[in-house]
Amino acid sequence: MKSAEPGGRPERPTLVILAAGRSTRFGRAKQLEPVGPDGASLLEYAVYDALRAGFGRFVLVVRESQRHEFEARLGPLRTTGVALSFACQRLAHADLVPLPPPGRVRPWGTGFAVLAAAAALPHRGPFAVCNADDFYGRAAYESLARSLAAPPPGVRAFTVTYPLADTLSAFGGVSRGLCEATPDGTLLRMTEGLDLRLEREAPRTGSGAESAAARPAVAGRTPAGTPIRVDADSQACMGLWGFFPEILPLLAERFRAFLAASPGVDDEFYLSEVVSHLAAAGRARCGLLRAGQGWMGLTFPGDRAGASASLRQLTEAGAYPADLWTPPVRPEPARRAPAPSVSPPRAPPRGTAIAPGRINLIGEHLDYNGLSVLPMALDRHVRLDFEVLRQPTVELEGDADHGPFAFRLDRPIEPAPQGHWSNYVRAAARGLLDHGVELKRGIGGKVAGTVPVAEGLSSSSALVVATALALLHANETHVEVLELAALLARAERYAGLQGGGMDQAASLCGAKGHALRIDFRPLRVTPVPVPEGWRWVVASSLARAEKTGAAREPYNERRAQCAEALKRLGRASWLEAVEADEAEFVSILAGARRSLPRTLWRRFRHVATEGRRVIEAEAALRREDMAAFGRLMNASHASLRDDFGVSTETLDEIVEVARDAGAAGARLTGAGFGGCAIALCRESRAKGVMAALRERFYEPRGGAGGGALFVAAASDGATVTS
Repeated sequence: MKSAEPGGRPERPTLVILAAGRSTRFGRAKQLEPVGPDGASLLEYAVYDALRAGFGRFVLVVRESQRHEFEARLGPLRTTGVALSFACQRLAHADLVPLPPPGRVRPWGTGFAVLAAAAALPHRGPFAVCNADDFYGRAAYESLARSLAAPPPGVRAFTVTYPLADTLSAFGGVSRGLCEATPDGTLLRMTEGLDLRLEREAPRTGSGAESAAARPAVAGRTPAGTPIRVDADSQACMGLWGFFPEILPLLAERFRAFLAASPGVDDEFYLSEVVSHLAAAGRARCGLLRAGQGWMGLTFPGDRAGASASLRQLTEAGAYPADLWTPPVRPEPARRAPAPSVSPPRAPPRGTAIAPGRINLIGEHLDYNGLSVLPMALDRHVRLDFEVLRQPTVELEGDADHGPFAFRLDRPIEPAPQGHWSNYVRAAARGLLDHGVELKRGIGGKVAGTVPVAEGLSSSSALVVATALALLHANETHVEVLELAALLARAERYAGLQGGGMDQAASLCGAKGHALRIDFRPLRVTPVPVPEGWRWVVASSLARAEKTGAAREPYNERRAQCAEALKRLGRASWLEAVEADEAEFVSILAGARRSLPRTLWRRFRHVATEGRRVIEAEAALRREDMAAFGRLMNASHASLRDDFGVSTETLDEIVEVARDAGAAGARLTGAGFGGCAIALCRESRAKGVMAALRERFYEPRGGAGGGALFVAAASDGATVTS
């Protein structure tokens, strides 16, 4: 995502969660109130949704007296890869309030809470703000992340809005930010509405006829006590904001003005009023992002039952796992798909599962190290045409090179000989069974496809995904897509290669016209638009790159070397290097070079620099800077060749020919040791690049001989149909 400072290193946004409220109307601390089916709080759902929308860090603003409680409850999330830190909201502030006024007990308010979090925020990059006791839904975080990545000109703040009537409580009056929009859809002004309630009866005129204003309305008051009345379908700000760093000095300036006005001991410094003032003064345009329905919150104790029921329904429908963070100690049955309103149909007798391969645009050998990658799903796929079998068996056949096989699902699934294609089908079945999915019905059919086999384009993972979807379909069972991607990544290691989770996630989550930024620990996927006119030429090196063949041992060796390098340096995560500022990164590399043996040093340097290249490449993709993206591809290939030792002479030759023919950049794609290279070029140059490859690479070798040579297009993810 774009940095807040021009030319700066792009950052994933941070989410600031405001949890320092006193919960006066709720009667007890509501920020950790168990609401979900597994006892998760709304705060934890916010972290879960934001992670999957592409947020990278979390800052929790709490009162000092509650910090220990929050640490005990949420600190373990760090073991799942969540970057979580705490900031305490006090009445005193070194720069702004050296001493709190006499009689002040109430926190200063939401605007001050953001200032309390400022020291914990990255120096660059956008951030969002939400309330700990509100549920906004994943779509709201995704919309906010997209807007922060590519804001309209001049817009430096965003707020997500909901229809006011959908945010009220049946148990008492609530506070909301009431929004008015300009013709271009940005914020005109925002009024803080207090004690808002839906009017039970529309006002009438003296004659008894309904007035023109007799539509459903909401009544309340302003902080100054002025009565207000607004339409129920007005847009309300629910405390989900997006900002860039320049908002912080403006907040501090407004807080000093707030103090200068000698506020009462209960007056609050509302974030909504600050943004409204800045928008009206033309100092910070604020975009309005309409989320529609989906908000839930806890204001009164009676609100809890409705929120809990809604989360249970979402979980049963597959929107959330039964347990947000911890895999079950013992396998549990996967959630079933929601029952339709008519009598549920039996599994159809036949179906088709289609799963695409992928190319990785940049970010090689990073997924198993927990770092982000940037692939895209291909318009080449594995196709499994199947019929549902009453008995728990799998009976499949392929082409002439991939003969028939069969195995049972109600017995331990034994592997076929190393290298046999059925091991990927067995891996999918075993992964589902280990996850607790009941497979009482099997499948029989034929596997075909258009994704080239053993070319580093993930045909094997596509087969794993297609098999899993067919088996789930046959057994009328649903597993949430990211959960399925994660379990299939683990399952594919059954075939012998200790891979990461990129291939399965790319195949399942592909989006037409988009690359995918895939993050790990936990897994999350963010589509990134591919600019119009960009083309990737895929070219085979004519050397097979079979995961269970010759590539397996050197691949697994490099995974072990990466882990050993990190361990020797005493670092808990690669993110410490990848997300360091430039001076610190240089220092980290220098320390690694002094401390590590030559081979481990080179492995470390590749992973650390490649991780930073992915961040920069995503930013180049979003600003449609082909030259910058191409340079990063070239640097990636050099690192894979020189530091990671996974390129080959033929891959190097393809890269050189493509660049000479006008490609902006070229690199190997996939694990290396053979397989394919990709070249980025303008649409007008794609034919010329392919012609040069035919003439200078393939013809001296007797032609492509069935190897891949095509222009790739980003496709949608895997599907299964009746």
